Amino acid sequence: MITFRKVFGALFAVMMASASTGAALAGPIDAADKTEVMIEAGDVTLGATLYRPAGISGPLPAIVTAHGSAPSTRDGVGFYTHHALKMGFAVLSFDKRGTGKSSGTYVPFSVETSDKVFRGLASDVEFAVRWIAAQPDIDTSRIGLFGGSQAGWIMPLAASHEPLVSFIIIGEGVPLTAYEEDFHGDITGEGEWLGDKINEADQALRAMTPPEDPGFDPAPVLRALEVPTLWIFGLRDAVIPIAPSIARLEELIKSGKTNNELHVFAFGDHNFRNVATGERYDVGAVAAEWLKSKGVLR
Repeated sequence: MITFRKVFGALFAVMMASASTGAALAGPIDAADKTEVMIEAGDVTLGATLYRPAGISGPLPAIVTAHGSAPSTRDGVGFYTHHALKMGFAVLSFDKRGTGKSSGTYVPFSVETSDKVFRGLASDVEFAVRWIAAQPDIDTSRIGLFGGSQAGWIMPLAASHEPLVSFIIIGEGVPLTAYEEDFHGDITGEGEWLGDKINEADQALRAMTPPEDPGFDPAPVLRALEVPTLWIFGLRDAVIPIAPSIARLEELIKSGKTNNELHVFAFGDHNFRNVATGERYDVGAVAAEWLKSKGVLR
């Protein structure tokens, strides 16, 4: 069954991201050199923009942005484009298949179609990575992925197939199955933070017996992936299962997958807004510090 609740929630997140950043996010994007392109990506053609940061010469590290579950265009990932440009990356942002100038069909989230749909979306990211790697003045040893929410499933899957990806930054993504995420969301409603309801959903998820087919399962991908990956969470995010996601990642790290690292904002919601102050957390500063520790930024 298609989860329209999730589609609405994703659209709301995109609108909130745009409304809450406004001119604050305009600077690096407005100043950047921009080239609109069309990228052949297997069974679809992706409308995209290549951004190069103003005043910085190559060879540049590069980032491909990835989408949440909403039918968003390249503008819908402007939050990630902004922060990547501010850090000095060339950025390729594209319209999700079936939106904007991209061909194909947008498919809303559903557990039943998640495995097939996510693999198609991951393929789009892979083609985008190969495209930007072929452009002049791009440092192909420093190409990464940056995105949030549903992109937390898509980006590791893409990286598992494309060796050019050298790092991943995931904002508010989940390392759980599509069924687990949807099961949790059915209880919480994916609305505002309601502590009792969130706790109820966390407990129900721990006690739940998974179905034979849980939809897309990221576990095999994450167990095999060696790419350095930063997961950023807000503990007041009511859209995704935060506590179960952190617990799953801690188990993964304890098993030896130390390429995964976590950063947690104590009062962050799904859009990295501090629910206590109303201010946005500086995701870019966290990402930049981590990238410096990995030798990606110098």
